Amino acid sequence: MTTTTWKSAAFAGAAGIIALVALAGCASGGAVQAEPTTGSTHSAAGAASATEASSASSPATASSASDADGTSSEAGSLRSGACTATHLHGSVTTAAGGGSAGHQAYEIVFRNTGSSPCTLQGWPGVSFVGKGNGTQLGAPATFDRSSAHGTVTIAAGSTAHATLLVAQARNYEDCGITTADGFRVYPPGSKQSLFVDAGQLELSACTASGVEQLQVQAVQPGA
Repeated sequence: MTTTTWKSAAFAGAAGIIALVALAGCASGGAVQAEPTTGSTHSAAGAASATEASSASSPATASSASDADGTSSEAGSLRSGACTATHLHGSVTTAAGGGSAGHQAYEIVFRNTGSSPCTLQGWPGVSFVGKGNGTQLGAPATFDRSSAHGTVTIAAGSTAHATLLVAQARNYEDCGITTADGFRVYPPGSKQSLFVDAGQLELSACTASGVEQLQVQAVQPGA
């Protein structure tokens, strides 16, 4: 081997080594840069997973809200509205037991003539009427606040009642006694009234407005 040939071989070998070192450096640099990229990819995947989880939970939440609304709406549709005078028929009967000394007890009966349930809660307004034209006789009934007064649901065709205590007119001096035709009854919460005919009952009413002859209890279930 000549001197020139050896130098050429040595130079070629050195160049090869340099090239290998350079390649190793490039490979090492790529690996270092790959970690953030991989990490970034993981983060994106995590964000995607979070988004998917959020998206998956959103319909569930919406469905739950819809179910809740549906249940509420369904319950609302099943809830009964307040009974109106238009869908009630009133009647009066003598209460079982007849009352107490000096008083006669009657039941003002409300029949639901509508096609769906309705509710009554509280005390009806009651007064005697007469003279064949619905003229109010005497003072309206006072309310017996001690009576239970929960909401009463009346199914279509069913009844509820309120007990009415009527003091005997003869208990009062010069109260202007007359025979009543029946009662004007305002269902609780209503501005419309019912005429409740006395029927076969003999109702003696005081016409003096200062005499409180009537006391009514809150509406109760049944007749």
